[in-house]
Amino acid sequence: MKVLKGILRNTYKIYFFLVVALTLIVLYPAYWILLNNEKYFQKGFQLVRFQAKLILFLVGVSRKVHGSIPDDQNTSYIICPNHSSYLDILILYAVFPHYFVFLGKKELGDIPIFNIFFKRMNILIDRSNPKSAHASIVKACKVMEDGDNVVIFPEGTIPPTAPKMKSFKNGAFRVAQQLKIPIVPVTFVNHVELLEDRFTFFAKCRPGRSTVFIHDPVYINEQAPQDLVALREHCKQIIASKL
Repeated sequence: MKVLKGILRNTYKIYFFLVVALTLIVLYPAYWILLNNEKYFQKGFQLVRFQAKLILFLVGVSRKVHGSIPDDQNTSYIICPNHSSYLDILILYAVFPHYFVFLGKKELGDIPIFNIFFKRMNILIDRSNPKSAHASIVKACKVMEDGDNVVIFPEGTIPPTAPKMKSFKNGAFRVAQQLKIPIVPVTFVNHVELLEDRFTFFAKCRPGRSTVFIHDPVYINEQAPQDLVALREHCKQIIASKL
């Protein structure tokens, strides 16, 4: 029975990644036009959202979303989700309708074809290179100062203990304090059950419903700014409260 379950999971996983690859190949000419010219980034973002929703539909992953980001065109937000699966990225695009930019690890820029998303529109960060990392943070600050949202996974990567979270890094919270940008904590409850980040025979992978909690924004007190560590741990507790 366990072997049969493993076969079914791996068959579904192959199908899942084929859907991702084929939809990307079909849409790639449009992406090449839209994501290489800043004036088309908004349209490119909408195309990414379309692809994400199409993939989720074809692989049988629905969404149950609790809460929503405030519909405020005059405020930028730092969106801070826990990171437990590559499914997180698809769900973010499907759930948040307003333009945002990802701050992602530099390794994403090394993936052929997929790196089209990080050549210009999104931002790569190399945490092993302080100068490069600082430049990426400065670029993210510019995006928010221009009125757009930024998604930062505060764990930095998918932890092997997911859904149990690893320690949060300070970057997102330091930027929030510096720019007085509110933070929107997001909890992905069960993504590790739908697409586990392990390439083993018995890794979990199945269709189902993604459960997402979009928490109320955490605003930075301009009169009495929160301690960096206290702010970071407060947001972590909010996210963990639904796990």
